[in-house]
Amino acid sequence: MIQECVMKFSMPMAALLAALTAFSAGGTRTAAAQPCTGPFVSCAIEVQAQCSRDANGRQRMTYWDRAGFTTRFEQCVGRIFEAAGQPNPYKTGISRAGNLVVPYTELLYPQHRERN
Repeated sequence: MIQECVMKFSMPMAALLAALTAFSAGGTRTAAAQPCTGPFVSCAIEVQAQCSRDANGRQRMTYWDRAGFTTRFEQCVGRIFEAAGQPNPYKTGISRAGNLVVPYTELLYPQHRERN
């Protein structure tokens, strides 16, 4: 009797575990986390971003949408552009100026965390 109840309970749990494992493996990250590089490292650190490289070699900065992080990241990127004598991309809408390009980012929302 007990063994039958355990078996009935364990089958759905095994299916759920398999689904979660498959979902996590195919989640938003395309590569393993690695050190951030380039002129925007301080911005990544400020918002606790993790960096990875996409299949095409482009660096991706991924961070959680915590209170104020998006604004802090944009302000940091803007300061770096302006310090290099370039227009702030968040004031002009220009994403590339001189040798600077707005970093490729992925913003994760809290509801995403609940699903993983």
